[in-house]
Amino acid sequence: MRLLARGQIEFGDDEPEEAESLDEGLAAFGLTVSGGLIIVRDEFWLWPENEEAFSMWLAIQTQWNASMAGATGLSYPGVETCLRLRGLKKKSRQKMFLLIQMMERACLDEWARKRES
Repeated sequence: MRLLARGQIEFGDDEPEEAESLDEGLAAFGLTVSGGLIIVRDEFWLWPENEEAFSMWLAIQTQWNASMAGATGLSYPGVETCLRLRGLKKKSRQKMFLLIQMMERACLDEWARKRES
């Protein structure tokens, strides 16, 4: 979760876009990059037994509560609804919820660390 919170995860086997095309895309929104664009390509491996939890983590990314200081944690009713709608049985939902809470804590810790630096 720390790599995801840092914005250092890429999905898929595609090559990253070239810096020029990224600059063009930013320019379409009136944005420019000063000092050059750096593309981070850290590789990470996800163990098969964690695929379901990571997939669920990605599914609940719209459930963040936010304040003026940024994200404060997940909306647990929204997380529970997502788990139910994805068809997880009650016992599986309980285990998945604990895993999601661990990922939530890691993500919040990483965001706090980034704000302090």
